[in-house]
Amino acid sequence: MAEITTRLIVTAVVFLVACGVKPDEKSGGDHERHKATPVKVGEAVADSVSYKDGDRTDWKVVECPDAGFLTVQVNLDNPQSDILVALFDRYGKPVARMMHRKADESPLVQLITQAAPGRYFILVQAAGEGAKTGYALKVSLQ
Repeated sequence: MAEITTRLIVTAVVFLVACGVKPDEKSGGDHERHKATPVKVGEAVADSVSYKDGDRTDWKVVECPDAGFLTVQVNLDNPQSDILVALFDRYGKPVARMMHRKADESPLVQLITQAAPGRYFILVQAAGEGAKTGYALKVSLQ
């Protein structure tokens, strides 16, 4: 009897774990770099990430028309979340990154880099299982 009970419990646990939402299962498609959502220099866009809700990762792409200092600002609605913001060149090589931690005082994540004309990719990712926030993202060039 104990063996049957143990098997039922193990089966139930395996079933419940298998039914959980995967981190990017409900991302809407922008969880892969080659499917990044376009953003324009100077315009703000709103979006959100949530590990638990299956929208852990957002990719954005911006065309930098001129050389200059490229600034990516991400203002978090929920600064009590661990959020990774990273910038990549057109080949996927990391250019800049910053991890916002729950303990950080400011809800603003800002990356600044010297940029050449071309395509850049921005990653916004819920870094921990409890991470969830809406955010406003703005790219500027000076």
